Amino acid sequence: MSKKLRFMILCMLLLSLCVSENTSYAKDVERFPSINKPFSSGLYFDFVELIEYRAEKGLKNLEPHSLVLINEGLKAYNKKRQREAALFFEKARELSPDLPLTYIYLTSINFSFSKQGFAKSSEYLLGAVKAFLNNFWWSFQTTGIFSLSLFFAFYISGIFFLITLSSSKLRLYIHDSVEDKRKILYVLPSVILILLGPIFGLIGFIIPFWVYFQRKEKAAVLGIITMAALILVAVPWLFSLPGVLQDKAVFNIAKINEGVHTGEIPELIDDDDSYETAFTYALDLKRKGYYAEAATIYKNLLARYNDGRIYNNLANCFIGIGDYETAIKYYNKALQLTKMASTYYNLSQIYRESFDFDKADEYYLRATEIDPLKVNFFNEVKGRSVNRFVMDETLSTKDLWLLSFRRAKDYKSTMFLKNMLSFIGREFSVVLLFLSIIGFLIFNQYVSYGAYSCLRCGKIYCRKCEKKMSRENVCRTCFKTLIRMGELTPRERVEKFLEVQRYKSNKKRIIKILTFIFPGSGHVYHGWTVYGLLLMVGITFFLISGLLWLYIPAHVSMNLVSSVFKWVSISGFIIMYLTTVINILRRVP
Repeated sequence: MSKKLRFMILCMLLLSLCVSENTSYAKDVERFPSINKPFSSGLYFDFVELIEYRAEKGLKNLEPHSLVLINEGLKAYNKKRQREAALFFEKARELSPDLPLTYIYLTSINFSFSKQGFAKSSEYLLGAVKAFLNNFWWSFQTTGIFSLSLFFAFYISGIFFLITLSSSKLRLYIHDSVEDKRKILYVLPSVILILLGPIFGLIGFIIPFWVYFQRKEKAAVLGIITMAALILVAVPWLFSLPGVLQDKAVFNIAKINEGVHTGEIPELIDDDDSYETAFTYALDLKRKGYYAEAATIYKNLLARYNDGRIYNNLANCFIGIGDYETAIKYYNKALQLTKMASTYYNLSQIYRESFDFDKADEYYLRATEIDPLKVNFFNEVKGRSVNRFVMDETLSTKDLWLLSFRRAKDYKSTMFLKNMLSFIGREFSVVLLFLSIIGFLIFNQYVSYGAYSCLRCGKIYCRKCEKKMSRENVCRTCFKTLIRMGELTPRERVEKFLEVQRYKSNKKRIIKILTFIFPGSGHVYHGWTVYGLLLMVGITFFLISGLLWLYIPAHVSMNLVSSVFKWVSISGFIIMYLTTVINILRRVP
């Protein structure tokens, strides 16, 4: 067979492949003409052209267009056109592989109890998890809201827990103060400590009642103080959410590094010279074709940071300029610092361009060994333009999280939430909290126990009432009504029985009222300390989570998820509240 004939056959095969691809897409368009039409948003696009546009701009996710496709898919799904809806969702996923919403809808529409349907939906669900981890805004806002909810749950529940627990011992403290006036001075620490912050004021508030707490109650109090110390340690990370949501710089940095089309960004950030800002600005310039300007920024960064990612992207700028020799030099410097799939891939591209196929294949294999998924994605979009010829390095999701945490200390919301615990320095507050734990343990060893109350009738006794010392946590009279009934007259037994009933009736009433006000506080008052505290934290968590998902603005792509989390949280709160209240009404512990 002649070379000319072989060449003609090869061309025909390639042409047939192209026709089959276009025919497949044409069939989709012919079957579902709404895939290529002006949408209500005003966007009009051809899917193939969008793929080309994304590749030419060096982007990875076209979220605005994917959201339009998802909206059209939902319209088709509501009209019972599932095949058309699935096509819209699939196209949206191809345009934005890091958008979890597309995978969620694909999981839902493909789910069935058949083996094939279950496997397909499981595959999309796994893709949703991966996309969630790769999408900074989704992962950060979701984690941030649940972390804030947990903080407020512990904070509010801790306050109510300590107040409820202390109020249950108030009569004992008053009895001891009447017997020994010096014990009134136990109130002074709370007056002094409140000046250091709310958490210290609460610690001072419980000092007078510490000797009356049972072992589990003391353990719960020390646990709350320890949790407060840990929260203070995590203040810059925990309280960064409200500030980051209003930080346009972080938003733009995240979107550029994740390859999301955000249009022109003339001002990335004001008065900031951080590594992440400069790196991202240079990346954006390079994608737009300003290679010399981007190279200058990367060189300035190298004067401060010896990072392989900077060398890789700097080399890519020289590819755009046309200086391959300098690019190879910087690629090699990048590999000396970090073995990156992008750098190996870029070198394979250069050597393939110069017909050195042995080196090209060697570098390509090394790239696939490090990150085959990244290489496969880039192979799908590669072309002759710089954004498609070489692979850029971007900031990872972890880098974006660290950037948010570092900037958190400058947000007003961080200082406001920190002041809900302490008015003094964070490190000093943590030391004081741990010292207070040690102080309570010492206080427990050297301070004698105070008054106690009878479990049956509620009467209070102390060491000065020695002749009425209780047995088995009940007073002598109650003990006689249970064991030595012959030592009491019928009238005394009846009077004691009525006294016990009145005490129990009053206690049940208090438990019911506290449960209506704050479910779990009634259990704490009764003495079910740990169970009551867990109830209080759980109910408060659901309530705060629902409110935060309701009032904190979510990204437009998160509307579905925020709505689900909001209703799940509200439903959880209602179920826990009603269950706890009904149980108390039916059977007081």
